[in-house]
Amino acid sequence: MMTLNCLIIDDEPLAIELLKEYTKKIPALNLVATCEGALAATEHLNKGNIDLIFLDINMPDITGIQFLKSLKHKPAVIFVTAYQEYAVESYELDAIDYLLKPIPFDRFFAAVNKALEYLQSKKGKKEAGDDFFFVKTAHKILKIAYDDILYFEGLKDYTKIHLASQKAPVVTLQSLKYFETRMPQNQFLRIHRSYIVAIRKIQTISRKTIHIGDLELPCSEHYKDQLTQMVDAHL
Repeated sequence: MMTLNCLIIDDEPLAIELLKEYTKKIPALNLVATCEGALAATEHLNKGNIDLIFLDINMPDITGIQFLKSLKHKPAVIFVTAYQEYAVESYELDAIDYLLKPIPFDRFFAAVNKALEYLQSKKGKKEAGDDFFFVKTAHKILKIAYDDILYFEGLKDYTKIHLASQKAPVVTLQSLKYFETRMPQNQFLRIHRSYIVAIRKIQTISRKTIHIGDLELPCSEHYKDQLTQMVDAHL
């Protein structure tokens, strides 16, 4: 089984102790360190060996959400907090899960399993190999070639796959996150909470948008670093 190097960031000593006890019960977790503030965690994250963070939100100096937004290379994150009102914003940052204190072990265990599934899928993603995949629609299963995809559009409960070969998009109940973890990283790039684009179909890039033919799609600040890295790699 995959082992995840994890980091606990929380300003409450009792919360840290509970999370430490929980991590000891799960063989797939290797606790690298605990930190009582986000700034103290920077040194560990700079080493690049952290797979998963258990991150409190309401902390002094800088909140967990502000800290996550500041990271250039983001590990997987499970938020742990006593405040329910941050849930929507946390999922906009692609958090694996959002745990409310006090956290029962079964809920913690379920969140860790979600992280394992996500990271195993990401690790196993092929850079090369099959040039197609299958997707379920309302009435059938379709074979879709990577080269035919223009972009994915995520909506509340489903995803539209826009293709070069047809005007109407393919609609599936799979989430945009599902496709982000399964599409080849060297062919597809997430540019917005609602869009993943085929890199080879991009024609022009401006400060806040990308163009695919006559289509203009927004590129959010949250994903700007990934877009910049992709462009630099092809210059």
